[in-house]
Amino acid sequence: MCFSAEASFMVGGTLLIVGAATIQKTRYKKDILVAFIPLIFAIQQITEGLLWISLANNMLHAQFWLSNIYGIFIGVIWPVYAPFAVYSAEINATRKKIIASTGVVGLGLAAYTFIGLVSQPMTAQVINHSIHYEHDVAAYQFIIVMYLLATCVPFIFSSYRHLYIAGSVITIGFFVAYFVYRETFASIWCFYAAIASGLIYLYFARRMNKPLIPLP
Repeated sequence: MCFSAEASFMVGGTLLIVGAATIQKTRYKKDILVAFIPLIFAIQQITEGLLWISLANNMLHAQFWLSNIYGIFIGVIWPVYAPFAVYSAEINATRKKIIASTGVVGLGLAAYTFIGLVSQPMTAQVINHSIHYEHDVAAYQFIIVMYLLATCVPFIFSSYRHLYIAGSVITIGFFVAYFVYRETFASIWCFYAAIASGLIYLYFARRMNKPLIPLP
């Protein structure tokens, strides 16, 4: 699988358009955080596009900042933002409690990642036509499971069909990227998740008012 600055900019540019359209369709204040997800992914992909350019031109200062900004997206923003956004949109009390628990996990991961980036900044290099982000993580397997809980599970427990579908697609991408592209997992999964985030537009275009699976 081959990625490039052009691929990242293309996905980022497309998501800017999708994100703007998604925000425009927002009718309820509680949905606004969900509406911003494609737009945040757009900024993340544009950041990686710039990183591709800095790597190709050996721009060390730019590499340092862009790789660590990308690390903040991955390890600080998404573990907190994803559960909080889905929680805000949720209407079922039982589901909200489950989603809130993933948010607690996300807060812990965000703090862990931020401290880690301060003590050991992230570096990046190209491996097999994808970007490998180098950063030592203690108990890596445990962190990966917690990351899955914080970023994917909230969507799986959403009452709304199209958020559930988007979460399911992103979760499948998570496992494919982890088991097939282990060295470049972070870059490939985020690229895939960014594309899949476009499905969130359907939540607003074809919004369901009833839960997918009613709970007491």
